Amino acid sequence: MTDLIRGMSMLHFSDLVVSMGGDADAILREQGIDPSLVGEFDFLIPYRSYAAAIGEAALSLERPDFGLCLGARQGISILGPVAVLIRHSETVDRAIEGVCRYLYSCAPPDVATLERSGRSAIFTLSIALRQVAYREQMVEKGLTIAMDAFRFLLGEDFVPRKVTMQHRRISSQERYREQFGCAVEFESDVNSVHLPNEGLDKPIRGRDAAALALAENYLARISPALGLVDHVREMIHRLLKVNHATLVVVAHEMGLHPRVLQRNLADDNTSFEELLDNVRRDMSWQLSATGMQVGQIATMLGYAEQSSYSRACRRWYNESPRDLIARRRRIAASR
Repeated sequence: MTDLIRGMSMLHFSDLVVSMGGDADAILREQGIDPSLVGEFDFLIPYRSYAAAIGEAALSLERPDFGLCLGARQGISILGPVAVLIRHSETVDRAIEGVCRYLYSCAPPDVATLERSGRSAIFTLSIALRQVAYREQMVEKGLTIAMDAFRFLLGEDFVPRKVTMQHRRISSQERYREQFGCAVEFESDVNSVHLPNEGLDKPIRGRDAAALALAENYLARISPALGLVDHVREMIHRLLKVNHATLVVVAHEMGLHPRVLQRNLADDNTSFEELLDNVRRDMSWQLSATGMQVGQIATMLGYAEQSSYSRACRRWYNESPRDLIARRRRIAASR
């Protein structure tokens, strides 16, 4: 399970914090997030850093309803092409099913489901990461955005039959009633919004079939975003080619403080140095079959001295770089 999400997921975070009298940049930097990149679609943020920033904002501002407020301010606009599915699907149930199918394109750890049961259809939301600080803020934000979608689909006066959350209540019932239109049940088995079954077959007015087709084609082509380890490995591979594959440069490219990147990698039982070594090993195997000289390979791998590459090669393969080249040639010739 990847723990990287789109920067769009933090759209309006800074505006909201400032409007409440807080220092948004300080909160973001404390979590290792570059404030200038928040809200950018192509900027990837570790989910845990994202959740921590929202939770710390709630604490420092003494606003336990911060997740509710942020979700209301963002609405479905932060869902990008998934919002296009919501607006242009044929029916309400097709729209919600599209959200459940493609939510990973915005936030891979968030998992949504829709199940019809009796007179109600139950929409559930969960976070597929075991250890997430301020999970309650993320759930409340997510269900608030879901309510924005349901009110678009079912009418501005839509009121759920029931709303449940797994965590303990953190704001007043009046605040939840203001947001959802009904009381919320806490310490429940699931995070859910109960919809009227008969409303799911309702056609969506003003839909554009061409816009829907474009969104579906786009979403069908993409796969879940790279996990943190895979993303760092990909960055190292790319930056080695220009001799810039250092922790500081990779962290900067990802919009993170180097210490935060190392801490997040440690949570995945690895380190930047280990990933760099693994990428160099894999590249040395590939480059040794291309006809390149040892010195050229050493340079491609970012070693200042050929002797450093020689020591690494013996550690990886128990042979010298020249012996590795010879072995790779024999393998190629035998095919």
